[in-house]
Amino acid sequence: MLEPGLLLICCALFGAAVVSDLVRRSIPNSVPLALLVLFAVYAAVADQTAPLWTHIVTGAVLLLAGFGLFAAGALGGGDGKLMAAAGLWVGPLDIILFLTGMGLLSLSLGLFALLPFDATRRLRPNLPFAVAIAPPAIVLLTSRAFSARAIDNLSLESEWLSSIAF
Repeated sequence: MLEPGLLLICCALFGAAVVSDLVRRSIPNSVPLALLVLFAVYAAVADQTAPLWTHIVTGAVLLLAGFGLFAAGALGGGDGKLMAAAGLWVGPLDIILFLTGMGLLSLSLGLFALLPFDATRRLRPNLPFAVAIAPPAIVLLTSRAFSARAIDNLSLESEWLSSIAF
């Protein structure tokens, strides 16, 4: 029963990163660090659908991609670290869904910034990419939390039913 709670705390941290990026245009290092520590706890208590090392490799690949985009000036450092933390949590099985969602939201964010309004013009030099990174991770992890809870409830119900069977 601990697993859904950890996943929802993770989603709250992703939400905090979005709020911070929107308000201050920066993501505090404490958010990706907290996501990393929380994943270590999650890995210790949860049943993984994929081996732990594949989650680590997924996060490392996205960290390298984030470093490359940061070096090219296309992404902020906090965004790159948040993307790596999201990859760690999402893992190899859902990475295609995550990257697709992030790509579509990044495209939408870029198109929004091109609108001919003063507010969107001010947004152009420093886009808050946490807005594109966090939502796909939140959707995938929330669905995982509720499916894990449903499985726990189902197993409890089946135990209860088997105890009263004639």
